[in-house]
Amino acid sequence: MNNNILVVEDEYVVSLDIKHTLEQLGHTVVGTLARGEDVLATALNTKPDLVLMDIKLADKMRGTEAAVNLKQVLDIPVIFLTAFCDEQVLKQASEAYPHGYLIKPFDRKELDATIRMAMLRHQAEMNVKRSEQRLTLALAAARMMPWELNISKDSLELHADTGLRTEYRVSQRGGKEDFLQLVAPFERSRLARLINRNSAFNAVFQTQDADAASFVEIFAQPMMHADEQIMLGVLRDVSRKQKEELQLRQASTYFRTTSEAILILDDKCNIVLCNPAFSLVTGYQLHEVAGKQPDQFLYSDADQELWTHLDEISANHWSGEIQCRRKDGKLFPAWQHFCKVRAPMHRGKVNHYVLMFSDISALRRAEEHLHTLAFHDHLTNLGNRAKLEKVLRAELERAQRNHSMLGLLYLDLDGFKLVNDTLGHHMGDLLLQQVAARLNTLIRGGDMATRVGGDEFVLVFPDIKGPETCINIAEKLLQTITQDIELQDNIVNVSASIGIACYPEDADCYEDLLKCADLAMFDAKDKGRSRFCFFNPVLAQRTSMRMQIEQDLKQALAQQGQLFMVYQPVIQLESGHIIGFEALVRWQHPELGAIAPDQFIRVAEQSSLMVELGHWIIKQVLSDHAVLMAQHPDCSWLSINLSVRQLEDPQLCESIYQLCQRCQVSFGSLLFEITETALSQSADVLNSLQKLRNFGAFVAVDDFGTGYSSLSRLKDLPIDCLKIDRSFVTALLSDSTSNEIVRAVIRLANALGLTTVAEGVEQPEQAKLLQELGCDKGQGYYFGRPQPHTKSQLN
Repeated sequence: MNNNILVVEDEYVVSLDIKHTLEQLGHTVVGTLARGEDVLATALNTKPDLVLMDIKLADKMRGTEAAVNLKQVLDIPVIFLTAFCDEQVLKQASEAYPHGYLIKPFDRKELDATIRMAMLRHQAEMNVKRSEQRLTLALAAARMMPWELNISKDSLELHADTGLRTEYRVSQRGGKEDFLQLVAPFERSRLARLINRNSAFNAVFQTQDADAASFVEIFAQPMMHADEQIMLGVLRDVSRKQKEELQLRQASTYFRTTSEAILILDDKCNIVLCNPAFSLVTGYQLHEVAGKQPDQFLYSDADQELWTHLDEISANHWSGEIQCRRKDGKLFPAWQHFCKVRAPMHRGKVNHYVLMFSDISALRRAEEHLHTLAFHDHLTNLGNRAKLEKVLRAELERAQRNHSMLGLLYLDLDGFKLVNDTLGHHMGDLLLQQVAARLNTLIRGGDMATRVGGDEFVLVFPDIKGPETCINIAEKLLQTITQDIELQDNIVNVSASIGIACYPEDADCYEDLLKCADLAMFDAKDKGRSRFCFFNPVLAQRTSMRMQIEQDLKQALAQQGQLFMVYQPVIQLESGHIIGFEALVRWQHPELGAIAPDQFIRVAEQSSLMVELGHWIIKQVLSDHAVLMAQHPDCSWLSINLSVRQLEDPQLCESIYQLCQRCQVSFGSLLFEITETALSQSADVLNSLQKLRNFGAFVAVDDFGTGYSSLSRLKDLPIDCLKIDRSFVTALLSDSTSNEIVRAVIRLANALGLTTVAEGVEQPEQAKLLQELGCDKGQGYYFGRPQPHTKSQLN
């Protein structure tokens, strides 16, 4: 016996096993769920014959609670499948009145027998329920009760009640006052007057059950018997009749006032009557359409005419969307209901039809708007991530069927954040819109461009001939995007880093292909930006290594002994004395050994660990501060490198202030180093630097000369020192250009009242020349290598 069964089991493997077993037994599994919260909605949708449910499910709701909820709405048998059978679980299970309880593990025969018995029991219960319904119907059909009132003796006799409500049974014997108790208090005076007239009457009264608005019809006939005045009659519950009459009045009101167009048709589909809404929606009046068939004027397509649906309304009605035509010829979408009306006295023969339809133009416009919101980026009008997934999955399936090739380009704008931060978010939005417009000019009819977030775009190119097609597209994209963009009164220039992945060479599913293109895009950024790169397996390995470093760095921050600080001396070139130390972090990995700072610091900056790592460094340096100052009396400050992520943290300055208070370190003995690139970041960075200077600390620009600082802004920035990049110092003696750059930086610093530090000094000749050029301080292996604070002495 085949049954439709819903399986509710949180363990995926067990759920699959149960599904397989049920299908072998000949049943149909209409769904598998893991959460009790989803049971009722799924049951309402799939209408299963039986539910197999575990008690312990995913999320908060247990199977027993889900079964109780199901029992309250749908009469569907439930069998519990569980590994628990303690008293509390059994008590909870009993509240759902299950049709079976199987304890895991169970075999196939047990499951089959339990399902059979449960379905037999449920069928028996349904039979009993139907019998009760038929009995109730029979009792309700005879809602009449004879009565006899002896007015002369003031006695009342109510004969056997065969279906009236218990509220009508005042007493089997009594008098006139008892009889009056059958009706509502405000009806009793009217009933008393009718009785006192001593004539036949037939009247309807509201009963005492005023909240339910029930009614009783009283038939009365007076007679004389042995000189006694008697009134005989019958009581009948007419609550339903009164309700139906009310409904008829309501239906009439609805017919006249509803906004839904309604036509009454005869058995040949000729129009008999129409309501005002029909005239309002279509423009036709009754006299213009009476006797006509709707097919003659209402529909825009012959396939939508009524006769095509007559065979489809075996269930007495048909519903569907159609296209209608107004009197002025305009078309509009409508939702139509076409119903049969059968004559009660002609053995169910159809003698009328009711045609109803509503103008759903506004609904379709709303759906189109929702579709736009769901699958389009509102800013650029390109597709969004949801549309990308939908289209790319479909294109991958088509490419697999056709054995064709597909290209995916992942594009990230270079320099967008600078525009956004300097010119404002409004300008950033305009930039994205113009870039999107340029992308649209480069795609074919079957291609698709989407914005997946921020300044990232993904382009899908189906049916390409080979990777060379992607190269041509990428070159055109780079050439187009790098052209000047006019944003109101500003001219800006951005570039793009593009990652390319192809199906089927790189990946064969949506997730992997997108990941490959993303990795290739990051590779393009690492190689200098404004270029494109194809995916290759080395990128995946590099990503794996980066993820490992990120995970291990997180553990290193939580443990002791792996991370430690070293300090490199900074020398006053004129005196040769140590004037300060630069704090540098090192990592001794327990398995990989020493990891280069550039490697793990870059990973920290790309993840959420930079703020945590920076806090650890500051805390450690301030702890070592007293020892270093004691070892080197001429030392004036310790320098600490700060990243952009740290400077954007609104809690940075307060955190440093509290650590300085705890370690009793003066801000005047601290120098914070930032990269030249950081100066072009958001206003939050400059605000943090200004706060640190307000506390008394000094600020230095590290690697000066390698970034893109605006000299006009340099004089207004909260800085005290320029550190000349080591690349210029290394070539100082051999390259005239580097020599001139160093001279220019020193002169610039002197003009702005800033001190200078030359990095990477490794030869005495370099130190001597720097001193002659007017450089204040030097740092490099010539003066001392970075060492732990216990060894920070000059050689």
